[in-house]
Amino acid sequence: QEDGTLPARALPTDRAENDPQSPEHNAATMMTLAHAAVVAPVASRVAIPKRVGAARAAGARVLRGASRPTANKMTLGSRPRPLRALVIRADAEADAAVAEVSSKADALGNDEDMVAKVKARVLAKVAAKKAAKKKKLQEQGLLADDDDEEGDEFAPVAAVPGQAKPKAKKKKTRKYIKPDGTEVELEEEDEDEEEEPYVPPPPPPVAPNKCTFHIEIETNFGDHLCLTGGHPLLGDWSPVNGVPMDWVEGNKWKVTVPLPAHQLIQYKYVVRSGWAPDGETRWQGGPDGMISTGPEHSSVEIHDKPQWHSWGDGHPSVKAVPAAVEAFQKVKAPENWEMRTNVSELPKWAREAVFYQIFPLGYFGAPTVNDQKLPVNPRLKQIRQHYKHFRELGIDAVYFSPLFESGTHGYDTFDYFQIDRRLGDVELFKEIVKELHDIGIKVVLDGVFNHTGKQHFAFKDLREKGAHASEFGNWYHIGARKWDYEGWCSTDSIKGTGFSYDCWEGHPVLPRLNLDEPAVKNHIFDIARFWIKEVGIDGWRLDVAHEIHPDFWREFRRVCDDARPDGSCLLVGEMIHGNYNGWVGNDRLHSGTNYQMSHATWHSLNEHNYEYFYSALMREANLFKGLSLVNFLGNHDVPRIASNLTNPAHYTHAMVVLCLMKGIPCLYYGDEFGMEGRPEDGTDEHSGGDDAMRRPMLDCAKPATWPAIGQSRLALNKKLIAMRKNYPVFGSAGSQDIRDMWLNTDTREQFIVLRYTEDEVAALVFNCGDYHVDPWPEVVIPASAPMKVGDKMVDLLSPTGTSFVVHDGKKVYAGPCEPNSVKVLHWAKPKPKPKVPASQLGAAAGAATAGLPSHLRAAAAAGAYAPAMTVPGTAAPVDPTAPTAAQPGIGEYDPNASAAYGAMQDEMAGTLASLYGDQGAPAAAGAADPYAAMDAATDPYAAVPDAGAYDPYAAQDAAAAPMDAGEAYDPYAAAPPPPSSSYLDQWKNKRKNIFDDDAMNS
Repeated sequence: QEDGTLPARALPTDRAENDPQSPEHNAATMMTLAHAAVVAPVASRVAIPKRVGAARAAGARVLRGASRPTANKMTLGSRPRPLRALVIRADAEADAAVAEVSSKADALGNDEDMVAKVKARVLAKVAAKKAAKKKKLQEQGLLADDDDEEGDEFAPVAAVPGQAKPKAKKKKTRKYIKPDGTEVELEEEDEDEEEEPYVPPPPPPVAPNKCTFHIEIETNFGDHLCLTGGHPLLGDWSPVNGVPMDWVEGNKWKVTVPLPAHQLIQYKYVVRSGWAPDGETRWQGGPDGMISTGPEHSSVEIHDKPQWHSWGDGHPSVKAVPAAVEAFQKVKAPENWEMRTNVSELPKWAREAVFYQIFPLGYFGAPTVNDQKLPVNPRLKQIRQHYKHFRELGIDAVYFSPLFESGTHGYDTFDYFQIDRRLGDVELFKEIVKELHDIGIKVVLDGVFNHTGKQHFAFKDLREKGAHASEFGNWYHIGARKWDYEGWCSTDSIKGTGFSYDCWEGHPVLPRLNLDEPAVKNHIFDIARFWIKEVGIDGWRLDVAHEIHPDFWREFRRVCDDARPDGSCLLVGEMIHGNYNGWVGNDRLHSGTNYQMSHATWHSLNEHNYEYFYSALMREANLFKGLSLVNFLGNHDVPRIASNLTNPAHYTHAMVVLCLMKGIPCLYYGDEFGMEGRPEDGTDEHSGGDDAMRRPMLDCAKPATWPAIGQSRLALNKKLIAMRKNYPVFGSAGSQDIRDMWLNTDTREQFIVLRYTEDEVAALVFNCGDYHVDPWPEVVIPASAPMKVGDKMVDLLSPTGTSFVVHDGKKVYAGPCEPNSVKVLHWAKPKPKPKVPASQLGAAAGAATAGLPSHLRAAAAAGAYAPAMTVPGTAAPVDPTAPTAAQPGIGEYDPNASAAYGAMQDEMAGTLASLYGDQGAPAAAGAADPYAAMDAATDPYAAVPDAGAYDPYAAQDAAAAPMDAGEAYDPYAAAPPPPSSSYLDQWKNKRKNIFDDDAMNS
């Protein structure tokens, strides 16, 4: 009001206040904001009216929910009945709330201004409650979405992208600050708020025009083509920052680039040899290309011819292009769009997960053909015998290859809503999903939505009635002539007629679905909802996802996010080649299968050439820096890793890459035991030889049935998976920068990968050569790593925990290396010791000195002697001389005997002092202290020096010299002096002299 007080109702009904351009609107907004700022509770937020301009001016948070007032408003009497009833109820609740606050005026010190401020908050809550009720009416169809109410000023808090809104408690006690600075507590009721759906992070903004470049260029093996030009989105003439082109087939390349509207831009093609920043490049000759983009949201197709010879800088065409661009930019300045890295955020549970793939029909030994006549066989229940194996192995998710009713291998689906009768039924699988969840394991299914089997209900109807009569005529890609498509089907209803149909890779049993047909989309979306909501799966692996348009996966992602509002449904696409960025992103698939790194891992080992592996890592760093892809070494379609490797010793190299490097590791069943299989070993005609990679799972409880190397390989896999879980540097938190990798270019058989976090540093040291490597080049730790000279890195794969010292310049010598060996060096920042409260520390110190002689108690009090003590709640100190078990002749420890022992020691010290004078007195300052720390070279109980800390600069006999394990080794220091006689022997001789008979007689 004009006098500064809050009006009786916080929901204004005067039309002028609802006009954003009116002075009344601005005055009411600023008044309400002023009250809200003063009354904000100490421990909770206050709802702020949605007045966008004023709220931003006041620095307040703008809330979502209330719509903008419109010109055509209904009066209260003309509104639909549900809305009118809602307004009347809300008014009544507001009056009741105001009355309740007025009754608490005494608690607020009868301060009118304070009472008005509290009323504002209470009324805001009532308005939010009303908005929630109105939303429910709209969802029930009782209220149109465009119906609004004048003065609907307050709304629920908007959902934060990537998070779910928590539910509020029913009752809260809030603190309010009175004008005099004192606090008062009031108990207020809060209504439960509905949890808002998960909102995925939005994709980065892109330029509005799509420009597709096509060119045909012959390239050599290992070369790739990139597009660069005079715009940030084209790399500003830098081939390293340019746009990599996608290989299509033969010598054809293309790429689609978003560019700003109404621009004139120069560009050229560059052939790059490999992915190294300083690699060889070959630029297109002739004049620069020039593209003129049209209005927003238009597309351009450019088909270029390669030009490789130079035309010379003085050629008119060469000079004309940059002159034209310069003249254009004087009239219209270029738009500087930033080139952004594509990022895909995984569901939280999947970021550190280790996957385990099962091919169910092979895993459980099912028949290779389903005639749809056999009864249901619950083979799936056999998996219960392997739960213990899953937990001991350390996996977090099981990915099941096709489970749906099919004819042969599972990818020719008949019914997406049924489990294959050779495996069980839906009810059994529901039980298994729940049981796996109970032991902390997620479940991912294989979704085959690119094609179906010929016994799918839609194709059966099509085959029976013909394309002209079937309602499913648009469900597949159909042709009237035999040569239109590779598949041909005769019509049952009309003899001599039929139709051709598109089938996946020419296989007639796999007709391709028409995913542009709305009915087909709805069918697939219903399948996704069923398995997520009804069965409870946690994600999908999507077959041949790269052959389906990304827009389909955008719709599929929205369906899955709606079915799992917390955004925890993982989508992984099968990606075999090409640039994954078109399919993987925050609005599409979460991840893809990393076939290219899989091939590079084993191929580089077989060829004894890590340059191929290094090149694949550089390609991944250039193309997929913001993605986390699914890594694997074997699956149901490729030879098993044990069969793929020429040298069995390289199995460790491959598994270290899988488990400890960037990406999501996925282990194929049986590979942890060393199971073998390659397509040429297969015998099943329906699987094309792939049945050799899909043999039944071994009996996990009977090691005698495993391969000879089964136990050692299982132990290795357990150890590597445990490393990934226990050391964050090997997971998503660890960096993997291409600049922190080193390849021995002389032999190409030694390779080093550095990974680090703020608290850890790890070095993976590979030698795939059949020879001993010494000297080994130094590992250079990044300057940003918090290590110092003298720190040690421990080889986690070494059974003895061999350590390696950090030298000047943060260099670590990692050699020597045995033939075909791997080292996993690790360093972690020491954790600070927990602080002990002074009260506990004093009590513990008193208890520790209670049984000591008087002279030692005095020394402990002065700080000259530190007895071992046990602080309550901490582990007891370990006495290395104490027996670990009851032994003959050794009595049990009596805690009450400590005082008697101390008294006995005091009496002995006094007797010696009276008999022998100063010889029996406590040691004076500067005298030899039998309890003082002894030099490591003369201490018989000193720790044995670390024999594994090898130094390449040491002399040949340096290994024989004792070295303090706690100090950094200095290769230039003088040799230490020979060790003196044992201090223990000296002390014994001294004691012997004290009790010598001659001394006693004197």
